[in-house]
Amino acid sequence: MPSSLVFQQNGVGAMALASSPRGADNVESKSPSGSENGASAVAGVATPIPLRNDWVFWHDKFVANATPAEYTENLKEIADVNTVQSFWSVYNNITGPERLTLRCSLHFIHKGVKPLWEDPKNEHGGAWNFRTAKGDTAFVWRELLMALIGEQFEDTISKDDQIFGLSVSARWNSDIFQIWNMDSSLKENSTVMEKVAEILKDVQIQSPFYKAHKDHDHFKM
Repeated sequence: MPSSLVFQQNGVGAMALASSPRGADNVESKSPSGSENGASAVAGVATPIPLRNDWVFWHDKFVANATPAEYTENLKEIADVNTVQSFWSVYNNITGPERLTLRCSLHFIHKGVKPLWEDPKNEHGGAWNFRTAKGDTAFVWRELLMALIGEQFEDTISKDDQIFGLSVSARWNSDIFQIWNMDSSLKENSTVMEKVAEILKDVQIQSPFYKAHKDHDHFKM
């Protein structure tokens, strides 16, 4: 992959991150190894560089046998971001997925949509699911977040059914990622997982599949 990732927004370019090799993420620092110079470059830009969409980071605390009301209560908004600078400010200062408690999750979703199957803006959608080794989780989370805010998925599916969210959930021996879209009927002609494989070319993607939200046993309307 390129040694750096450049976002172009309203004609303004800014280096967002000097990419590091897979596995180079420093768990203790929250900031991937090699990202300091790139993040500093973004921080040094006087004019905020807007993202095409507003996004929200969420934390999902697992509670066994939770009712729908209890699940919603334990879903907490962390922060919203709408510029390259605000994205990195939040990313570098929150707990990464490699530190999540078992079965807890992080979500990164368009503002105005909750990471719930039953959200009115999401109820007809679904998600691509796959697992990665726990040692790859921090790297995969970072790379897919950059792909989302850099609009790298926009040609993988109908523009009327944009990719609008990413989730990661901690499990015992591997972690689960989900990439959310708004219309499950369009999955057949998408190239989302091909794009994921391109972005994560050195990562083993395990057990990929797509599932519509309404096909889940616990979907409630």
